[in-house]
Amino acid sequence: MSKKVAVIVYSEANRSDFPSDALYETEAEVYPRSKIVKPHIEKLGYQVELLPGNADLIKKLQKIKPAIVFNLVDSMYGKEELCPVIPAMLEAVRIPYTGAGMEGQLFNMDKYLTKMMMRENGIGVPPFQLFSHFEERLSSDMEFPLIVKLNRLHGSVEINQEAVVENNNQLKKRLKYILSKYKGQAIVEKYIPGTEITAMIVDDKIDPIILGEERIMLRPQKYKMYGFEEAWSDEELYDVKKYPLKKKLKKEIKKAFDILMMRDYARFEIIIDNEGNHFFIDANSNPAFGPVEAGEAFGHMLKMYNIPFGEVAKKIVDNALSRFNAKP
Repeated sequence: MSKKVAVIVYSEANRSDFPSDALYETEAEVYPRSKIVKPHIEKLGYQVELLPGNADLIKKLQKIKPAIVFNLVDSMYGKEELCPVIPAMLEAVRIPYTGAGMEGQLFNMDKYLTKMMMRENGIGVPPFQLFSHFEERLSSDMEFPLIVKLNRLHGSVEINQEAVVENNNQLKKRLKYILSKYKGQAIVEKYIPGTEITAMIVDDKIDPIILGEERIMLRPQKYKMYGFEEAWSDEELYDVKKYPLKKKLKKEIKKAFDILMMRDYARFEIIIDNEGNHFFIDANSNPAFGPVEAGEAFGHMLKMYNIPFGEVAKKIVDNALSRFNAKP
């Protein structure tokens, strides 16, 4: 009896589609990571094929007829806002797939919308404001220092010491740079000093796995943060250790996961300030799924807590199949 087929769909990254080398770098890693994930899915009993997430995907999937698709796509043609197209395609042809659906991906690509949804549901976020033009006036309730972020791009792109501004002149200069280079919107939020943690959730609707790690910066920084260089440099610029999550924070992580219509797994970046208050500063519905050898936080955190990647992959497969009433 031939094995069922699983397809891993990855971001097709061509440098000409991206406005910066940094943004391209965050997407170019998905294909090699997919190749690392492949043998682990094969161990679950599947024949595995890799396909790029582009306009030809439906035609290829209809020919292959996979039992399940692992959706690792973070962008199409260099645009994160096209991410929801992949789950929409898969829903249209009724193929079970992992990760967030179209709605969850739509929320995830917009930091402003994500923060609005969390704030309106009582989840702590820093004060924030959306900017479409560098001449827009800063709200009177926003206090410096502030950090300027791209509203619709992840991967810590343009997150560095220059992203933190201390006055209106610096704010306008940074906004002008960001908005002209990336042709989108920027979100400005209060910079909150404290302990930066990463929280990961793997949800099975019964007893979700919720893990935390603290990031420790290894070089002096005026404004302590996990930025682009820390995330993507070959140098060891930070270390991590287990961070025991309190029951209240675990409940808020699960609440945020549900509110943002995430599925299977997700990651949150959270600041714990000097008074012990927590603030969600980022959310990611599709965080670099892979084992420890892929070199990303997902696999490293599982290893830190002695949780086998294969066990988690199987849990995620079972979740996806059950949503479509498909047999394992």
